[in-house]
Amino acid sequence: MKEINQIVLTFRNEWKIVLKVFAVLLVVTLFISGCSIESKLNRSYKGKSFSEVMAVRGAPTNTENQVDGGSIKTYSKKVVLRETPINTGSFQYDKFDSPKVLKTEITRFFVDPTGKVKEIKYSCEYSK
Repeated sequence: MKEINQIVLTFRNEWKIVLKVFAVLLVVTLFISGCSIESKLNRSYKGKSFSEVMAVRGAPTNTENQVDGGSIKTYSKKVVLRETPINTGSFQYDKFDSPKVLKTEITRFFVDPTGKVKEIKYSCEYSK
């Protein structure tokens, strides 16, 4: 009987540790997702007039009209990321550089027929 009680106590302690680890991972995940570029844009512009977006960001790169009368306003920004030396942390004879990359940031504002921002989608693409 004493051995069974010991097994039950061990299981309870391990279960508590698993729950604590799960809670910490959940909090970290929520924190990281709340700090994303897309969520920051949604907090800043969702529900506001698109003219406020234009006042800050200028005219959109592209505009697509939707069947429902709304539109999708797209901003595209291209940045060349230069070659960067890679340090392996140990002695090396040859020089290693990361390749030069073209980074394209695409931000889409979904605007309803009244001119209010419904949703914002952000994506980032890399190409050589």
